[in-house]
Parts: sequence; C-alpha cells; structure tokens
Amino acid sequence: MSRYGREEIMSSSEVVRNFGSVLNSVSQHTREKVAIVRNNKLEAVLLPVDVYEQMERVCEMVKNGHGLSGGVGNSGALLEFLRTNRLSAAARMSPKEIEQQILEEREAWE
Repeated sequence: MSRYGREEIMSSSEVVRNFGSVLNSVSQHTREKVAIVRNNKLEAVLLPVDVYEQMERVCEMVKNGHGLSGGVGNSGALLEFLRTNRLSAAARMSPKEIEQQILEEREAWE
C-alpha cells in the first residue's frame, strides 16, 4: 500500500478550490503526487503525466510476461522506476518482494 505525506493528501473540495496551483505543483514535480480524499476515503491520486506513462509502460511489460522467469526481470525495472520517481513506499521493496507482487497481480488478471 502506498504512503502519503501530510502535504500530499487533499480533500476533493480543496483540490477544486486550488486546482491550478495543485496541477502546477504536480506537473512541475514540486510535489510528486496528490492523494484526493472525499468523505474520508481515498478516491484518486494525481500524478505527473510522465510518471503515469512510465507506469503504464512498466505494467504493459509485466502484463506481457517479459522477464518474469527466474531472476529479477521486470521487478528490477519496476524497482528502478519506483526509485527514480521517488514513490517512497514501493521503492523500499526488494526486487524479490516486487517479483512476488507482480506474480500475484498476474494471477489476478488471469
């Protein structure tokens, strides 16, 4: 599960009132993400488009099964992606933990 700093969590009404500045802070990478909460429930996460597109590419690689046989494979690529983009909670995972998570997600997709 991802972790969010206090400065990364905003209510949906606060995001609406300050949308321009929130969007700028995320798109300019002064804030890595914004978790949007409505009725005390996490509803969405706002990410920079380049981070989202990188995540999509990594997920597509995993979905297609590239590098999942014996070794770090895509889990290494995923770990590197997470570290590069400072997604702190997931970046603390070992390649073996990420490999296990990838395998579990693949099983859920099938």
